[in-house]
Amino acid sequence: MKENIPMKSSFFHTLFIGALIVCVGISPVRAQRATGFMPLNRLGVSYQKAVGVDLGFGAYNLLFGHQLTHFFDISLGSEAVFANQLILVPKVNADIGFDIMDALTFGGGIDAGWHTDFSQGTWRFSPKAGFTAGSVIRLYYARHLYGNPQQFAHIGQHRVSLEVNIAAFHNMKIGF
Repeated sequence: MKENIPMKSSFFHTLFIGALIVCVGISPVRAQRATGFMPLNRLGVSYQKAVGVDLGFGAYNLLFGHQLTHFFDISLGSEAVFANQLILVPKVNADIGFDIMDALTFGGGIDAGWHTDFSQGTWRFSPKAGFTAGSVIRLYYARHLYGNPQQFAHIGQHRVSLEVNIAAFHNMKIGF
């Protein structure tokens, strides 16, 4: 008898496999070469027992290291999680990355935001770690730490996110 795979599990596997294919397929180029303020810096999807969409409104990016191949950025953004009720998370992100191969970067950071469904809310801190391919695609795992974990237990404490670093396209003269 064939076993039915729940839709959420299927979505997570599809997201993960798609992210791996994209990360492997990126050519070894360093897209983001600028330091400074970047508007509309990030667009991402996430999964944490519910699907989420993440949008970065703006970031300040700093390149450092011997050949300016490491990055640090801080950004303002918002995440929408589509659970039983819409959950909105206005947040501040800090990301840092270090080159480990040509265009592959290991990085991490922390997201700090206010997790609300408009009837209740709590602080959420999410330490994260993952890989960046060509400075364009970021694949992160994060663990949510809630101020009051009981309020949003149905969302879970683990998140996998796939982000497109839109700020990298500013250097390629695409967009702004």
